[in-house]
Amino acid sequence: MTVGVAPRMIGAPEMRRTRTGSERGDVPDGETVEPRTPSRSKLAPPRPRNGIAVRGWLLDRLREGRGRKLTLVCAPAGYGKTTVLAQWCEADRGRTPFVWVSADEGDEDPVRFWSHLIAGLQAVHPRAGTGSVEALRAGPGSVESTVLPLLIDELSDAPPSVLVVDDWHLLRSTICDETVRMLVEQGPPAVQIVLSSRIDPNLPVGRWRAHGELSELRAADLKLSHMEAASLLHRANVDLGPEDIARLTERTEGWAAGLSLASILLRREEDPHAFVLDFAGDFRHLLEYLSEDVLGSVGQQTREFLLRASVLDELSGAACDAVLETHGSAAMLAEIERANLFLVPVDRHGETYRFHQLFADVLQRELARTNPDAVGRLHSRASAWFEAQGDVEAAVAHAIAGRDLTRASDLVTLHQRSLVNDGRLTTLARWLEKLSWPEATADPQLALVRASLAAQTARPADEIEHWLAVAAAASHSGPLANGIASVESCVAILRCLYLTQGVSPAVAAARRALELEPPGSGWRRQALLGLGQALYLQGEASEARAPLVEAHRLPYARDHAPAAAGVLAYLALAELDTGDLASARRHVATSRELLEAHGLAQSYVATNTHVALAGIHAAGVDVNSEAEELELAVRLSAPSRPSHWHAHALLRLASARHRLGDPDAARDALESARVDLEALPDPGMLSALADEVAAELSAPLRHEGFYGEPLSDAELRVLSLLVADRSVADVARELYLAPTTVKTHRRTIYRKLGVTNRQEAIARAAELSLV
Repeated sequence: MTVGVAPRMIGAPEMRRTRTGSERGDVPDGETVEPRTPSRSKLAPPRPRNGIAVRGWLLDRLREGRGRKLTLVCAPAGYGKTTVLAQWCEADRGRTPFVWVSADEGDEDPVRFWSHLIAGLQAVHPRAGTGSVEALRAGPGSVESTVLPLLIDELSDAPPSVLVVDDWHLLRSTICDETVRMLVEQGPPAVQIVLSSRIDPNLPVGRWRAHGELSELRAADLKLSHMEAASLLHRANVDLGPEDIARLTERTEGWAAGLSLASILLRREEDPHAFVLDFAGDFRHLLEYLSEDVLGSVGQQTREFLLRASVLDELSGAACDAVLETHGSAAMLAEIERANLFLVPVDRHGETYRFHQLFADVLQRELARTNPDAVGRLHSRASAWFEAQGDVEAAVAHAIAGRDLTRASDLVTLHQRSLVNDGRLTTLARWLEKLSWPEATADPQLALVRASLAAQTARPADEIEHWLAVAAAASHSGPLANGIASVESCVAILRCLYLTQGVSPAVAAARRALELEPPGSGWRRQALLGLGQALYLQGEASEARAPLVEAHRLPYARDHAPAAAGVLAYLALAELDTGDLASARRHVATSRELLEAHGLAQSYVATNTHVALAGIHAAGVDVNSEAEELELAVRLSAPSRPSHWHAHALLRLASARHRLGDPDAARDALESARVDLEALPDPGMLSALADEVAAELSAPLRHEGFYGEPLSDAELRVLSLLVADRSVADVARELYLAPTTVKTHRRTIYRKLGVTNRQEAIARAAELSLV
């Protein structure tokens, strides 16, 4: 289970074998089974199909898009969008680098989409992704604010190239819409951006068109003319007269898919003329032909292969051998392609294929009708095969499609941490949404994943507790798929980390988790972090140090950095409260290094690190820097409000704003904190802190010095000269002092005024009427 005080604060699973029965092997403590890199077909243009004529004038239209903000290829399914783009890539790739991303449903997760897109860009411009890839780990919220500005800067010196996103219509994501708009409008002109879509994208295409910044191909451009239809039929060895060709072209309205499918069907007809007269050319009519004529005409062995292989989105010899429990599938696929049975190559090596979507729909319906019991078994075998290949997403998708709840539950639980650490909460949410049948919503492991995701996406505590109750009520013995000792232990860890029942119950929950997790468990870090956090928020900073020090001493791998940063932040806070400023400085510095190294410096995870850094600035009488860090902590924790961490940052900010002489901002921060506290169960010491801050705000600031310390006569004389813009040497000469003495007076003045430089001192002196 991915758990933590904030998103991506997670520990390590202990060594164990999951219940999926795969040959994954054991997962050692401190390691994670990482999803593999994008498949070759994901980031490569498909091989142009044989028998499809190159339409040179369309390629010229595409080339004309260079120098414009966007090239849009928009038409319904089957008009040859992918084909013409693949032909363009084939024709021009020798002189212009192409980046190709084939979008799919999973790319609704903006972190996944941009990971793929940046990986493609790196192949033509190595500087792409140098900073933007790590920034993706902060999650979807970082894509627009951090990732895109970094990527646009990385592409500033990119060579002339073409970026194609095929099947854009599958990305139903406002974040993807907005970030692609940013890339189109702010990206380098050298990169021609091309979107292929069945529907108009949710982008300002009208404005771009009006300004001459849009190049586009539509269905009217892509539909085949009589002459092009004749060429297609001729290449398919179909002999029709001019009138029949014209009639067939008109009935399909130049629809390339309809004409292509008709050409295959015509080769089977004894009377092609009669076929053309009877052919309606619409979607429903084609389905009837495919179902009745095509499937009815192939041999039983080929038919069985087609039906059973239809569960796969992409077909290769190895995948089909494993899923269909047969051998010789690569030869069978080659034979099917030669027979023109609607098999489309998706790579340039002729190793991977997909069925034409219309044919795939027919096959899947026929399989469900004739052999429904086989569907689940095929999907489960596909899930196991893809898991063995390291393709976690395909493994999960097939487990869900086959309603294999045990496999789906184990896979989602085991790989949740990797997804969350990579900022891919959207993918996790999509999996859970698909796992929505009654048995899946009652599954204890999935209930714990749902609780964890609810906490990480700032859902109310009641929602988190609902899923914890579902998990606790189910019968599940033994460790979870990710190595947590038991359901009870995971419930306790989540409650202590997310404070769903308040601070005091969190202390008890953390202690129970430590009882349940054995010393060698990688999940003790979470329980120790939860205990240290709860004790600190209970006002027991000295007691909080022991569990935090123990957690800090545990070894950690790359995936544990967020949790380690959280431990260090709380250690620094505890040490500030106990007066150990040197240790606090050291731990805050290490926490910041970890966050920055893993792209999390601007994420929710960094909240407490910035609160601790503010405390260090306060100890050094740098109130301006203290307030800046607290403003950032408030902003980073705002998505989680109401929360203990947001309220804590607000209360500290209210005090800092008061000391800076900004009473309105101080009152606003205090009031916001009180709103949070009213919604929180058992806020611990935060209630008392709120009272202290309120008392501080009600007391007027003394004007003889920022902290009530009066400036001495000597300091006032030095201040008056500094305000007059005299240098240190000038002040020393005029007051008959050594320059080092003037510098000492200046440091004392800055401390008493709560400023860090001369300009701030001048402003503060004027505000306090000191000069």
